Amino acid sequence: MRTILLLILFQFGPLAGTRLLADIVTLKDGRQISGLVESGNIQELHVKVQAQSQTIDIHQVQAIQFGISLPAPPPKASDPAPTASEPAPTQPNSLILRDGTRVTGRWWSLDAGYVHFLVNNQLQHYSRSDVVAVTFGNANLPPPGARSTAASAKSGQPPAAAAEPARAPVLSPSSAGPALQPSTTTRTSGSARPSSPHGLSEPQEIDVVYSWDGRVLTPLERNQAVEHGKGSTQYWEIQGPQSSVRLKEAPTLMFAVYLPEGVDPASYSLFSLVTVEGSRRTRSQPGRGGSPVTWPIDIEKKGGSTVITYALIVRDLPTGEYSFSPSNSNDGYCFGVDPAAPDR
Repeated sequence: MRTILLLILFQFGPLAGTRLLADIVTLKDGRQISGLVESGNIQELHVKVQAQSQTIDIHQVQAIQFGISLPAPPPKASDPAPTASEPAPTQPNSLILRDGTRVTGRWWSLDAGYVHFLVNNQLQHYSRSDVVAVTFGNANLPPPGARSTAASAKSGQPPAAAAEPARAPVLSPSSAGPALQPSTTTRTSGSARPSSPHGLSEPQEIDVVYSWDGRVLTPLERNQAVEHGKGSTQYWEIQGPQSSVRLKEAPTLMFAVYLPEGVDPASYSLFSLVTVEGSRRTRSQPGRGGSPVTWPIDIEKKGGSTVITYALIVRDLPTGEYSFSPSNSNDGYCFGVDPAAPDR
């Protein structure tokens, strides 16, 4: 009901000569974007500004305020929002409720009905009508009415959102693949996972995919997929001809991902890539309207309560380039498969 009311006020408020309600996105450079925040995730926000949908890089956002009373629409500025050149803030985010409660955690996503927030490594769901604002890092809640601007457009949804996988991942019995032992180290709130006894080359993180050789967890190459074309000619492109992470061809390859409770591991799809003109692209399935080629995955839950360890088991994967991608971001976790040694 609040969303419908917000749309009515946003569209007809100027005609009545009254103040209107709008969501306000404040950027790190102080500029503000007024409109309706339609959706968002850990990579970007989608904001409807004067009947036009805009995309904002989440790493440029200082705060999001919901249902703010504003004067008639401000003039549209011509200068675009800056392109993100820095990682997401390491400080906790804050969610502020209308009753004054402030919740510390990590921004996860937003849709028409709810703001999803990671609190103590558990995914919590807050009705949009109950949320006043979300602030990022150590930012204070800014007052409305700063300089307004339209956001610069960015790429669309990630490959996993372009189409359903060719075969949906299914749960596999625990006998599949080598035993994966999750870390038992106590975690603090936030995205970073403390070092484990498995010899990680860098700290483990939530929602990052790792390869697992039975002894060591290695993070896959993290890159961004960019959408090109439409319909049957649509594909997703990742920079570079091949991944820096190389695996040897084997009957079974195992990967690991750490996810908060309530996040479905089946949201991760494995895409087959082909190298064209120095970059990697998804391949289309014949007769499926341009849907990208995916490879079947078996999913096995390995343990954990608030943060759960999942094994992603892939069988008989031929040589080539590949990328895991979650449905809530443009991130691709890439690797390449090279021929096995001749003596195998």
